Amino acid sequence: MPSSSINRFKRLGPQLWELGDGGYLFIEDTVLELIGRYRQHAYSAPEAGGFLAGFYKGLDLHVVNLTVPQSRDRRSRFRFNRLDPKHVHQVTEWYEQSAGEINCLGEWHTHPESSPTPSGIDINGWQLFNKSRCGQRAIFIIAGTENTWTGELQVSL
Repeated sequence: MPSSSINRFKRLGPQLWELGDGGYLFIEDTVLELIGRYRQHAYSAPEAGGFLAGFYKGLDLHVVNLTVPQSRDRRSRFRFNRLDPKHVHQVTEWYEQSAGEINCLGEWHTHPESSPTPSGIDINGWQLFNKSRCGQRAIFIIAGTENTWTGELQVSL
């Protein structure tokens, strides 16, 4: 039976993380700024989330865009459910416009805490997400009110 472990990436700079296997993750400033706008600073602010889009280059990943909450998503203070098909449609459009270079690299969402850590709900969702990846690496971001958790869920057989 496969087991899962969480691998948090080491932050090297404002836009750069070490993946732990010789690869690096680079996230465009525009993506980080947009995620920052959804941080739950207000007590009434609901969680937000979406897909991360970009490309693979060898062991490296480069995030160039993201989807943001849509009207059919379910949002509350402690939960975000990505239900709106516009997320998939947007990533499909980027994929087609880039001749297959830009693809879905993972997911992002917010937590209403200063230094977020993955919850059991997060891990279960990531396991489902990874099942659809056909062996492609997936990354996950959780933006807290002050800090950001960035990593992956590794499955070992």
